[in-house]
Amino acid sequence: MSKAIQKRRIIGILLLFIVILYIWFMYMDIFDIHGFISTDRLKFLSMILILIISLFTRKDALSYKDLHLLQVGLFITLIADLFLLILDSHYILGIFLFSIVQIIYSFRYELRNLKLTIRNFIVIFLSLSIVYFIVNKLVIELDFIWIMGMFYAFCLLNSVAKAFKAYRYKIYPKPNRHMVLIGMILFLLCDISVAMYNIFSEGLLYSISSIAMWLFYLPSQVLLALSGYNYE
Repeated sequence: MSKAIQKRRIIGILLLFIVILYIWFMYMDIFDIHGFISTDRLKFLSMILILIISLFTRKDALSYKDLHLLQVGLFITLIADLFLLILDSHYILGIFLFSIVQIIYSFRYELRNLKLTIRNFIVIFLSLSIVYFIVNKLVIELDFIWIMGMFYAFCLLNSVAKAFKAYRYKIYPKPNRHMVLIGMILFLLCDISVAMYNIFSEGLLYSISSIAMWLFYLPSQVLLALSGYNYE
């Protein structure tokens, strides 16, 4: 059996495990079931498997530069999930790490004008920080997590916009460009659900958003992890 076939089989098995975990924790979330293992741990395990799938790419990558950016993004995503999902603490750090992920994906989808892009992110962050200190001192006391949330929203929308641009100008071949675009749209839908979950403390929208977060999030990460492969 060739190494290529062995690799495909291993990736297929990992994807099967991810699907099983996905169905398992979604079922538990929808019906509010508490088992011998928490859904948070099942979710984190699925994210580890997703990173492993990306690490298997190696010589089968579209390009090493693209793959390295993707793998760094997935690794930082895993660390952010560790803080927000498993440790359930350091929320500002977790949001900051997710912001870094979106900045990395922005670089991945458009490497041109890199210095200008970095400068824009720094200017936006410093501007929001200045506004925070002014409002906090002169108007009303705010939690800095709101500023980080606004910065993350900017980073996310920027990377989604660049994913659309990459799709439009066919920066990636098929099916990679479809994976990138759909993956980022699902990422956006996930974070819209997270925002709704934090805004509404009860009711139908709260219940729907609590389930929708991972309904969108895990498929988005699978698609992004697979988007680094050269399928030709």
